[in-house]
Amino acid sequence: MINITSLQVYNEPKTLEHIQSLNFNRTATSTGETEALNYIESELIKSNIKSEVEHFEWTGPLRILMRTSYVVIFSYLLIYRLFLLIIAYFIIKNVFERFRRLSLIKKEESKNIFTIIPAQKQILKKSTSVEIPYRRDKSVKISYRKDDIPEEPKRPIVIFSAHYDSISANLPYKVQVVFFTLYRLIVFFYGLLIIVFATIFLLDYFEVIPFRELLMVLVVFTSIAGVLLSIPILYLVFNEKPSSGSIDNASGVAILIELAKLFHENPLENIDILFLWTGAEEWGLKGSKKFCSNHFKALNQVFDLDKSFNVNIDMVGTYIGLLDKSGFIIRRKMNRDLNDILEATANQMNIPLVRYNRIIKPKSDYKSFEKHAKKVRKKFQICCFHSSKDSKYIHSINDTPDKCSAENLNGCLNICYQALRSLDLRL
Repeated sequence: MINITSLQVYNEPKTLEHIQSLNFNRTATSTGETEALNYIESELIKSNIKSEVEHFEWTGPLRILMRTSYVVIFSYLLIYRLFLLIIAYFIIKNVFERFRRLSLIKKEESKNIFTIIPAQKQILKKSTSVEIPYRRDKSVKISYRKDDIPEEPKRPIVIFSAHYDSISANLPYKVQVVFFTLYRLIVFFYGLLIIVFATIFLLDYFEVIPFRELLMVLVVFTSIAGVLLSIPILYLVFNEKPSSGSIDNASGVAILIELAKLFHENPLENIDILFLWTGAEEWGLKGSKKFCSNHFKALNQVFDLDKSFNVNIDMVGTYIGLLDKSGFIIRRKMNRDLNDILEATANQMNIPLVRYNRIIKPKSDYKSFEKHAKKVRKKFQICCFHSSKDSKYIHSINDTPDKCSAENLNGCLNICYQALRSLDLRL
């Protein structure tokens, strides 16, 4: 049984105030995204919470389309056996330094911001700071004192995550999902066709199969089809209807800010807490992927990941939703018992919480942590707060602050806060 009688309940209006303050376009790589990060950082500074900002690069849709055009051009050159042009291109591109750095469309740039609140038992006033290496050529940027790192047993860590970027489109969310799914299928089959073309070309080159005319028809057809089918994607990406992204995901940002303040004032005894606000989540979980690739191995060295978990808050809108199981025939639970603990906490606090199942899990930052946990073979648990029914509002101008309520935001915050304190008492 979870005991919450001695724990405080958060009823401040700050969470909703954060959402109202973030009521502007926060598209990845935009000035709005930078302003949102600065807002998070300033709120942490107000409470004397030190944070770290990490810059990262990622490949945007225009760069992908440009690379696809390169493939099409090289396919034509191969078909007409213009090998000298291909050789000349690579010579010019790689011999001269200026051309090596030349790019028609550069990579996009975004940022993550995170902070760590150590467990009370590990906080010492005087000790030497060190960086924990995770690769031969680099060290993790999360710094710990030597005396803070226990030899055995390792303590667990809880990672709260929420993305602060937003995205808007001219089409409803469900239609967007269909178009993006079709686009992924197009890219996949186009790659297969390139392999088929190359095989036919080689066979034709050695006069095994005289299919030059058929090859030309296939190349022209797929190229035109690829361009035409990319138009809806460009229509989705480039629009003049920016979204404030209140439910998705200023709600998660607001909850994490206030949680960080609460735990900073009263840290846990046995569990470290990491708060992570990610950028470019809407473009393929770029921020969380980068964070995990940079830091997950180091976290595995320092903490007991078998007893650790990630709480991903991505959408708390008209209600508090908690993803439970996914799959069509075989339902896979998100975790072993974390959802049960969260639900028990909600019930004891009389906070409405909806656990739901989805055939296809929502794409959010928890997937990056889930993937890296499997790589190191740890029983690292994940959970995701996600008000799935509110998807009809997101990625559009309808995702406004009035769709969020202080009651739901504070309810999610209290569930996380009290559940974590209860878990801490068990250790």
